[in-house]
Amino acid sequence: MKSSIKLHTETFGKGESLCLIHGWGAQNAVWRDWAETYLAPHYEVTLIELPGFGDSPKLDLQAGDDLNQAWLDAVADVLPPQTYLLGWSLGGLIAQQLAEAYPERISRLICLASTPCFVQAGNWKWGVSPELMSNFIKALGLDSWALLSRFWKLQLQGSDGARQLIKHYTSQMKTRSLPSFAGLLQGLELLRDIDMRQNLALIQPPTLWLLGEKDPLVPPEIVKQLPQLQPKAQIAMIEGAAHIPFFSHPEQTAQKVIVFLQDGAHG
Repeated sequence: MKSSIKLHTETFGKGESLCLIHGWGAQNAVWRDWAETYLAPHYEVTLIELPGFGDSPKLDLQAGDDLNQAWLDAVADVLPPQTYLLGWSLGGLIAQQLAEAYPERISRLICLASTPCFVQAGNWKWGVSPELMSNFIKALGLDSWALLSRFWKLQLQGSDGARQLIKHYTSQMKTRSLPSFAGLLQGLELLRDIDMRQNLALIQPPTLWLLGEKDPLVPPEIVKQLPQLQPKAQIAMIEGAAHIPFFSHPEQTAQKVIVFLQDGAHG
């Protein structure tokens, strides 16, 4: 299925291609400065805005349309022919699926503060509770601005220097264009429904899971389970970081990204 929309992208830097896909409630601006400072000296960086976020148009679906596939098609349509791929949070779920579907196009995969399954299910306890996800979806319908403000703060709770980081981050986010309601709702539905646990072993590109030691949304204990799901993947932890490592620990996060990608470039 050909995507009916064209997602907004930004490209800068020189070198091999590296694409970044942001998380829920965010946009390209959330990590533009970080990418320009730390990644652009080494790579041609492309920032991709998800449907209904930032300057990307929302995706209007008809009855019977596959929401997940529609998002994947839209992102795949703007991916370079050959690229490294980094997905943060929700973007990590999208990136995992793209790496499985297009192994010939994606050289290496980095899942930043992400997980194969965001919601607890059965014996999978490394996620948020179904009740919390249900409450988020209900809250979105009541007051999307209040929910976004709550979520921006939640992502940094537990991080080193959390109080100042939250103040700085929320002040920045309030100056940026709000996501569309459709984008927010579709994103929450994908966070609720996507489960890549059984598919991780099928991902061919070398993979790095880059996690925050104090992440309130992706429990660091997930490191106990990931090797069973994806034995060949690498796992690294950003000490003292919560759910936005590139904001709270920019240098450490960039260093681990670059080391992993350079390892791929040299063998």
